[in-house]
Amino acid sequence: MSLGWPGNALGSPQRSLRRCLWRGTSGPNAALRLRFNHFATECSWDHMYIYDGDSIYAPLIAVFSGLVVPETKGKETVPEVVTTSGYALLHFFSDAAYNLTGFNIAYSINSCPNNCSGHGRCNAGNSVAGRVYCECDEYWKGEACDIPYCRANCGSPDHGYCDLTGEKLCVCNDSWQ
Repeated sequence: MSLGWPGNALGSPQRSLRRCLWRGTSGPNAALRLRFNHFATECSWDHMYIYDGDSIYAPLIAVFSGLVVPETKGKETVPEVVTTSGYALLHFFSDAAYNLTGFNIAYSINSCPNNCSGHGRCNAGNSVAGRVYCECDEYWKGEACDIPYCRANCGSPDHGYCDLTGEKLCVCNDSWQ
């Protein structure tokens, strides 16, 4: 599911002073994951505040203003914000001075971070409090399986190889350091 502005959530283009609130509920202590597919607002004048709870008195966990863009092709990482209370409150404020394209935020409940980055499987078994986690493929680590054990596969086969038996590190060929 997703919400956006201007567009499907409000149904009108950015034209005037606006304050909007979205409240997401996923159930007690569930993880609500917000993925910023697009965010383009007037920097320092238009703001998105995200709270881990159902009111502005809950912990403020993120603030966005300006441009948020994915990394280069092949690394389609976009920011994710996770609430753990089972609720999320998004408060958006915009002035009328300068209009950009708005935002699109997808959300999911108890899902894996960045869908395990294409380097693992999402697993719910043996997780704490029913939360899901990534089970990473052989050469990957990190919460979202987005960190390689060996960068560029250690230059294999010419420069070395990735040794996954012990400390999981690069082993250089004799002529390389």
